[in-house]
Amino acid sequence: MDYTSFIKRIRSVEKTPQRYFIVDPDLPLSVYFGLDSVGRPTLLIEDIGKTFSAAEIPSTAQILVLSFMKKEKACLSFSLITPEHRDVFNTLCYDLFEATRRESRSAALMNLLTRFAAWQELLKGARPGIMSVQEQQGLAAELLALQYFAARRGFEDALDAWVGPFKMDKDFEFYDDWAEVKSCKVSATTVTISSIEQLDSEVEGSLLVYHIDRAPENKDEAFSLKDVVDQTRAAATSVAARTMLDNKLFLAKYIDGEPEYEKRRFQVYCRDIYKVTDQFPCLHRSALVTAVTACQYSISLPAIEEYKEV
Repeated sequence: MDYTSFIKRIRSVEKTPQRYFIVDPDLPLSVYFGLDSVGRPTLLIEDIGKTFSAAEIPSTAQILVLSFMKKEKACLSFSLITPEHRDVFNTLCYDLFEATRRESRSAALMNLLTRFAAWQELLKGARPGIMSVQEQQGLAAELLALQYFAARRGFEDALDAWVGPFKMDKDFEFYDDWAEVKSCKVSATTVTISSIEQLDSEVEGSLLVYHIDRAPENKDEAFSLKDVVDQTRAAATSVAARTMLDNKLFLAKYIDGEPEYEKRRFQVYCRDIYKVTDQFPCLHRSALVTAVTACQYSISLPAIEEYKEV
């Protein structure tokens, strides 16, 4: 279900308290949307097991989180307290139910809760600090990748798949594909893989490497982070897409009006795309001893030349 269809379904139940519709029957979790007994827009997840409770998922000033039993099933609900934040809540709900597109119930629930934790940071309303140069380059690379995928899959599909701001294992997760984005200096011969899960998947994906460096202000190819943000916003296909993009930019620590993001200039010297197949040289969780819980490693770019897409 795309975002536009989701909003239409939401509006169909707005005048009927305690009426819920199931968002997608094919999800591993039973996710519903409707109005609670006092008319608050609510995202309801049924049968979550007994692992989590509302005590472990704090409410915010805008969203009430409740856990309760319904027909002997443990349930979790997210209800909007402040009506003026309805547009943001709609985006949050859509993003949460998309986060449950996983192979198992436990994985879907964990992904949903991780995603909500990221949204909690957004809803606190705190102003993020200024991003470092490396963080600016990294966000610019992800936005350029978003534009790349938007040209091939459509803007909303690419935006839905962009989960980098939520600190997920991979930067883009499509239904049938995934991609990890790296930025490095023009002279770099290696890229750093921050976790085992970044390139580990049963589904083939892609590694996009952007060679980005600082550039003089007067250079024709130079751009700022603000330039890339503005280009991406201009490509948004609807108000809903623009809202979701702005929310994700905030989670990525981008703040409008920050002079640093307009002053600092960069240039992309090249972009290489590598196909990550089952033969691609990377670490796999299944091949590691259980005592190894996390690691970071580097991959030689010349050594993976055969996997580069032309």
